[in-house]
Amino acid sequence: MSYLHIRSYRPEDAAELHDLYYTSIHQACQNDYTASQLDGWAPQGFDRGRWLKLLELLNPRIVECKGQLVAYADLQQSGLMNHFFVHGEWQGKGVGKVLLRHLEDLAFELKLPEISCFISISGQPFFKSHGFKVDYSLSSEVHGQWIENARMYKQIALS
Repeated sequence: MSYLHIRSYRPEDAAELHDLYYTSIHQACQNDYTASQLDGWAPQGFDRGRWLKLLELLNPRIVECKGQLVAYADLQQSGLMNHFFVHGEWQGKGVGKVLLRHLEDLAFELKLPEISCFISISGQPFFKSHGFKVDYSLSSEVHGQWIENARMYKQIALS
């Protein structure tokens, strides 16, 4: 996918990333969660200052296609991927695969023995298909809604 460009986060990306976050969750997860759960997890309205602080902490990698932000994800020094979202209109087109490969390469460069993430029911098949294993399942409360997910991990082959 040579038309995709991966770059660092910039503060001016914040509003578009919130739209990406919202559409990713509401489109990809609608068959596994109720409308109330989706609204609790990803409300349409958001506190811009809080969102900016979160993105600054995450410092995500951004996937762009012809100037449009189509995906983003972070990789923390602990190996945790806190956010991994592909815009709803770009799911199933290889964007997530490209972004995940980029993060795995980064984990290798950082000599991280493992990468992990907390993944929705809807996202688990994608991660399983890329070698991740379920460590345990859990429910997390988000804005008064309980969201089922799982901690997944993948060993990084270090030489």
